[in-house]
Amino acid sequence: MTLRLSAVTRRFAGGTVALDAVELELPTDAYVCVMGPSGSGKTTLLRIVAGLEPLDEGTLSLDGEPLTRVPAERRPVHTVFQDHALFPHLDVLDNVAFAARIAGEPRERARAEAAALLEELGLPPQLGARRPATLSGGEAQRVALARALVRHPRVVLLDEPLAALDRGRRAELRRMLHRLQRRHGVGFIHVTHDPQDALALADHVVVLAGGRVREQGPPAELYRRPRTMLGARLLGELTPVPGRCDAWLRPERLRVLEPGVERGRMTARVIRVALLGPQWEVELELDGQPGLAWCDRPPQGERCDLDWDPDDVLSFPS
Repeated sequence: MTLRLSAVTRRFAGGTVALDAVELELPTDAYVCVMGPSGSGKTTLLRIVAGLEPLDEGTLSLDGEPLTRVPAERRPVHTVFQDHALFPHLDVLDNVAFAARIAGEPRERARAEAAALLEELGLPPQLGARRPATLSGGEAQRVALARALVRHPRVVLLDEPLAALDRGRRAELRRMLHRLQRRHGVGFIHVTHDPQDALALADHVVVLAGGRVREQGPPAELYRRPRTMLGARLLGELTPVPGRCDAWLRPERLRVLEPGVERGRMTARVIRVALLGPQWEVELELDGQPGLAWCDRPPQGERCDLDWDPDDVLSFPS
């Protein structure tokens, strides 16, 4: 089961090309994260799949069925927007039940289905009687997700759904999104700037830049062996390999050695040490260049020995 974009192109007034002959075949039973810098075409891609944005060239199909000319309201796709787009005049239950009611389902049955979804999302029954303006950001996000799932779409589109949440809520909702996608067996296509979201959630990551697909694949593979500097930086930090201007390491691959126990490839000056929860971040001066290392215990003293595995070195075509 796949969502296929073939030579999809979208141009805006003034000649700006938002998507440039994009070729993509995305699984519709998996979690896909789309990443890229601002202006890369991520949101335009989502809107074209949703039917909210026309395409100028190319075709769109879902499991072999053409979608290009199917209007948004008839596509088996639902979008969860950044601002949630809940109806302010309806209570939570009627917001979730809205699509079922429009499809002709009796009000009580539609509200019962909505209540079951809200319970699945961990929301208390009494929340169903509240208006959207009284909800927290995390609650509103869950209500928007319930509304997206109530009509059993084949694809759910998520536009930066976790961007406005604090760290704790974000981690909680990440876990919930993963459970929902697996339990309902629908395709999730999630636009994000956050590498933690992509690495924690995705089965498949797509990197866009300048309206083109620059690389794609399983997140662990793209993190470990990115093919472009852009993909490498989007998915995590990089630090230069000492003595080279064309090679890089992930900070956790630059090992800080215990003094007097091991000798490394070089000695670096320690600029600053900061605690990052389970790890320490060490800012270093490496042959006159700034660098980073992440380690389990902080170095002692103003200098430290470093080592790395040559197999961990990353380099990219110019």
